[in-house]
Amino acid sequence: MNKTTSQSRNKILTIEYPKDGSHRARKVISRSKAQPTGKYPSWKMGRMVHWESPHELNAYRILDADPEVLRFHEQPLVIHFILNGEEHRHYPDVLVEFSATRELWEIKPASEAMNPEVVARTRLLERELPRKGFAYRMVIGEDLTREPHLSNALTLLKHGRQQISLLEQEQLRQLFQRGKRITWASALDELGSNRSRLLCRSFLEGSVTFDTEQRLGPETNFWNSEQKKRK
Repeated sequence: MNKTTSQSRNKILTIEYPKDGSHRARKVISRSKAQPTGKYPSWKMGRMVHWESPHELNAYRILDADPEVLRFHEQPLVIHFILNGEEHRHYPDVLVEFSATRELWEIKPASEAMNPEVVARTRLLERELPRKGFAYRMVIGEDLTREPHLSNALTLLKHGRQQISLLEQEQLRQLFQRGKRITWASALDELGSNRSRLLCRSFLEGSVTFDTEQRLGPETNFWNSEQKKRK
């Protein structure tokens, strides 16, 4: 059988969504599971998001701290597909929604991601899912621990979960108006003990930003998201 004929037999049959208003297409947390599972309190989703590996937990933290991510859902659907003449089903780990795109993430350690069966499935879904309105990504679990992204996410979530008032938003706006940028350290004089909460929450909501390739610290520069970063 040539390659073209083989690929023509590989296809997505159906996509099945959760029924009865459930958040998940399958149960994540179970007493019978040997591996660690748990619930993550997402400020963005306003509910507990179930995880079944430390890599998934890290993914939720990073997604929760990314202002470009609108929503994310664990175990969002089931993909029924044919690969090499056999019918399979696949539960992607996460659906990530951006303003213009939707991505289905499968999160695996590097060793599992290189399994030949997983590689073949990944190639099929990367090719076919855009026709169904989704991008498909294999996310390597070890990459989710890359610094400073994880540490920054943890800091932002630690301080930014509490909402800020309209008065506090105006206070921050005026502070940026007086100076194009402010540092974490200098904001203490202007914002007092509320500094961490105001800056972190404003970043999570997308109104202020900083260089996320650098570790968040006293000398970190924050600027209004509408301002272009100057070299």
